[in-house]
Amino acid sequence: MKRIRPDYYDKFACIADQCSITCCQEWKIGVDADTNRKWKKIFPPEDVLPQKKNLSAYTTKKDGGRVIELTGEHKCPFLNENKLCKLVTTYGDNVLSQTCAVFPREVHRFETHEEETLMSCCPAVIDLLREEEPQRIYAGENARFYIREKLTELFLDEDYRVEESLLCGFYIIRELFDKCGQDEKLSELAEDYFSAENQQQLRRAIAEIERDPFATIEERNELLQDLAVNYRKEGLYRNYLNPVIEKAEELSGLFENIGNPADAAEQNADLKTEMADRMHVFESEFQAYNPLMRKFLINEFNADLLMPDGDLESLLVQYQWIAMEYGVIRHSIFLRWLLDGQKEIAYETVRDYIVIICRMTGYDEEDIYEYLENSFEELVWDWGYLALVVG
Repeated sequence: MKRIRPDYYDKFACIADQCSITCCQEWKIGVDADTNRKWKKIFPPEDVLPQKKNLSAYTTKKDGGRVIELTGEHKCPFLNENKLCKLVTTYGDNVLSQTCAVFPREVHRFETHEEETLMSCCPAVIDLLREEEPQRIYAGENARFYIREKLTELFLDEDYRVEESLLCGFYIIRELFDKCGQDEKLSELAEDYFSAENQQQLRRAIAEIERDPFATIEERNELLQDLAVNYRKEGLYRNYLNPVIEKAEELSGLFENIGNPADAAEQNADLKTEMADRMHVFESEFQAYNPLMRKFLINEFNADLLMPDGDLESLLVQYQWIAMEYGVIRHSIFLRWLLDGQKEIAYETVRDYIVIICRMTGYDEEDIYEYLENSFEELVWDWGYLALVVG
């Protein structure tokens, strides 16, 4: 079967002890059945504490699968002080579970081909994206693949803001979803909607729409807090989440005063203006990372937009999820920027919050549907709400 992958796929290499956010800590590390059976016959390395009868004894069942049971510090018990795996240094790579051996690589198997991609929840992948040219993946004549190809082209056009490209893409997919679901008709309509003339008209219309930065800040603020609830309960990613969530909670307290009695109207207006001005300054500072965010989004399209057994609805839902992910990443960096005294935004800050938010939103398709259905009135958003999230 034909395999398709971006050119930079083979350039990936684990940076081990140089990693800022190791996948061996604060992470659900799956252990497949074959590995678990093998581990029942393998003794742990002598420096693994506490000592147990075999490697399988360090696993537990969680969320319907078997995972490595982390220590009280949320670390893999096989992780040494240099962020290297004790199993690998003792037994070699063949002892690893499939999750550890494959991450951050991902494979989607379609009827006609396989697609191999890299997940953005690894710092080394973001470093790679930063240096490499954006890559599109296209295979076959199926309408969904054509749509992904055209969406990628939207983000290769640097004449438009990243947000405008996100909004343009969603508008087109939403229109196609509303008008048809059959591939034959979809292909014809998609070609028309993605024509250069229609795109130009749509982009001009989007550019003329007046944005409300304060409303975007408020909505992103709520989304970030909601996504972070379970991670904070479990004490995960404290160094990254605690400061920005505390700042988000502080802002939520301020936002609650908006719309209070008339005698506070002037104060409310001042707060809105202040936050909008800060967002404007932040956006100017963040422009330096627009090329990285374009490549990040294209990589997300390659990795997660199309599911092997999916349809146009699943494509639309995945697009929503990626757009929400983008909005929450931007907001996390914005909050960190406020906490840092509105100083220059360091690349490491951008990279690490991309990784953290991608891990927090790295749901299976079924879980994405469940989250959206439980959190929003409608599974499929209207364009106006996505515009609010994207900004």
